[in-house]
Amino acid sequence: MSYQILHEGFFFKENSLKVKVMLRDPEIPYSLHSHDFYELVVVVSGRGKHLTETGEHPIGEGSILFIRPGIQHGYDQINNLRLYNILLGSEVFSRDISDLSEMPGFKTFFMQPEDNIPICKLTSYQLTETIFLLREIKAESECLDFGKGSSAMAYAKILQLVIKIARTQNPKPKTSVRTTAERLEPVMLFIEQNLNRSLTLEELVSVANMSASTLNRQFNAYTGWSPVEFHIHRRIAYACSLILKRELSVEELSEATGFSDANYFSRQFRAHMNMSPKQYKKLWTGPIS
Repeated sequence: MSYQILHEGFFFKENSLKVKVMLRDPEIPYSLHSHDFYELVVVVSGRGKHLTETGEHPIGEGSILFIRPGIQHGYDQINNLRLYNILLGSEVFSRDISDLSEMPGFKTFFMQPEDNIPICKLTSYQLTETIFLLREIKAESECLDFGKGSSAMAYAKILQLVIKIARTQNPKPKTSVRTTAERLEPVMLFIEQNLNRSLTLEELVSVANMSASTLNRQFNAYTGWSPVEFHIHRRIAYACSLILKRELSVEELSEATGFSDANYFSRQFRAHMNMSPKQYKKLWTGPIS
């Protein structure tokens, strides 16, 4: 049975970094095909079935797939599926990546047997961070202002993306000593369960079962935020997901994420996203009411 083969020359310009980021909004059913370049897929929302020669696998929000050259794949049973396709020329992974190849997570996800298509799942927080990075890669790779180092910057951010994905695959260390992630797991879960209201430091300290100073220190080292700041950041990420899924006014978004008023919510949204809720909505789907 014949199938379509997509070639580098159709997507990449000559004498340029072979990187292309495409937002498929929405993705459509696509029969089995292959290509002579690498493809990284990040699912933003919706769900569907990813097809291979040997079967099908469900994918949804946060799913990441890595398809090597020559591997057949496609999509079916699509339901509001929105995803990023990151196309990478064959030479991108032929550069010196000896340091990456020593990462257990890189081996787990990017160096599986050639006939496998690895699929992993990002958390909501990881997906939000990944989308920000993809937008930066897209902007740099499409920059036509020569002399600004955009190709180098795009390649650097591609490596950053690969490393971030690889780090999500790292197996837990075989040790009896609890890692920072394990110690913070109860409070992380509590935060995710309470994105519709504000939390006090006292509440978080009680859940974490450690002193405020210890919690602040460990949380900052692990996330780069204080516990309260991280909770606000996650509520803003939750607001972003609501903007994409539902038709809500700024006031309704503020109420759904537990902010005291719409103006305060809008200020926090801009501080974390570098744009207003209306601008974010317009960027993805059109104006918000």
